[in-house]
Amino acid sequence: MITLNTIARIVRGVMAAATVGTMLVAIQPAAAAAWPDRPLRLVVPFPAGGSYDIVGRTLARKLEQRLGQPVVVENIAGGATVPGVMSVLKEKADGNTLLLASDGTLNINPHTVKGLRYNPDRDFTPVTIVSTVPHWIVTRVDRKQMNLTELRDYIVKHPGKVSISINAVAGAAHLGLADWKRRNGLDFTIVPYRGSPPAMSDLIGGQTDAHVDVIGSSISYVGDGKVKPLAVLQTAAVAQFPKLQRQAADSKDALLVRANLALVAKAGTPEAVVERLYREVRASMQEPDFVERLQSLAYEPVLTTPAESRRLIHAETVRYGAIARTVNLESN
Repeated sequence: MITLNTIARIVRGVMAAATVGTMLVAIQPAAAAAWPDRPLRLVVPFPAGGSYDIVGRTLARKLEQRLGQPVVVENIAGGATVPGVMSVLKEKADGNTLLLASDGTLNINPHTVKGLRYNPDRDFTPVTIVSTVPHWIVTRVDRKQMNLTELRDYIVKHPGKVSISINAVAGAAHLGLADWKRRNGLDFTIVPYRGSPPAMSDLIGGQTDAHVDVIGSSISYVGDGKVKPLAVLQTAAVAQFPKLQRQAADSKDALLVRANLALVAKAGTPEAVVERLYREVRASMQEPDFVERLQSLAYEPVLTTPAESRRLIHAETVRYGAIARTVNLESN
């Protein structure tokens, strides 16, 4: 039998819970209003001077203006981005330490790095997908091939004689190229490098025959006439190179490399801080000079909300997992 005293206790409990909930709701905006109260740190797990670093530093300068605090960019390159990731995860989940993350960090490492020390879905809160990262395949200017179809035909006629380089082991380019090789039954060598500069040097010097790269990392070599692009590795055209061969969707012959850059914070960062970060990043990247900077790299802004970003990251993780299960990167 429920007594009046029991009912009174229940009512008091409900009222107390409601009061706590109200206080938490009030605390969130207050925390966001007070944040940031000290300099921010943006970890870019790639070498200084590359296209990812350019985007990170451009974003940092914009956020400094909007947040009223310095944003220090720290390059922690190598190790499949794991050292940079772990550096961020050692900090507090307060929004003061951020990570500019690639597909390798968020979608590929869980399938390719044995004993991975972090779980992207569990350990990070997405702020936004910053931009696309278009790729292309380039070759020396003295080669006769003018597009990817002609290079594929050359590989078929000269098995084992062609080498194609990539700018990182087990990255988006590596998986895409290995998958293309498997689907088409092609015999060529995949040569991994640490970054674009040494790969481009060997390509120009004749040590390799072609190179799959982020457009923004090798666009200057094309502009200088040192190499020529054969194709963009996506179905959509790139504005700066509208006549370049692109890939047909769902075609066995298609060499597809799809990648994005994301800004993430450590899981547990207050929702109000994440939302403010998203608003400031979005506004920053819509400014004309930032748009121009992205266009110079052939990047396109994405700017998904935190919730949309999480769904996209999950979908890409599933897609890369399917590819990783069908190719042996150690033999490619």
